[in-house]
Amino acid sequence: MPGTPSILFLIDADPRVSARPAEAVRIAAGIAAWNQGKVSLCLVGPAAAALTDWPEDLKDGDSFERCLPSFIESGGRIYTLAKTVEPAAPRGPAVGFEKIAAPELADLSARATQLLRF
Repeated sequence: MPGTPSILFLIDADPRVSARPAEAVRIAAGIAAWNQGKVSLCLVGPAAAALTDWPEDLKDGDSFERCLPSFIESGGRIYTLAKTVEPAAPRGPAVGFEKIAAPELADLSARATQLLRF
């Protein structure tokens, strides 16, 4: 759709020590649910723990368990950087993600009408 905003949430905070990634996921899920734009999450470095750890191991972990599946169902996309340790098998919410390289992240960032960093 022309004019539809493209919103990229770049999350690099560790969800085991900070509640900021959970807040980012909550916000992204809300935007996606209300179809307010094309919404993507990119989990960088320790933020990828949101896909691998038990929710109770994470700060505000119930937000990941509740919001990540609804984010995907609403058409949201989740990316991890190729240098990020790839989750072997999600133990929390089973959600799909795509592994990308730094140039692809740069392209996503350049095409985003809004870039939010957590």
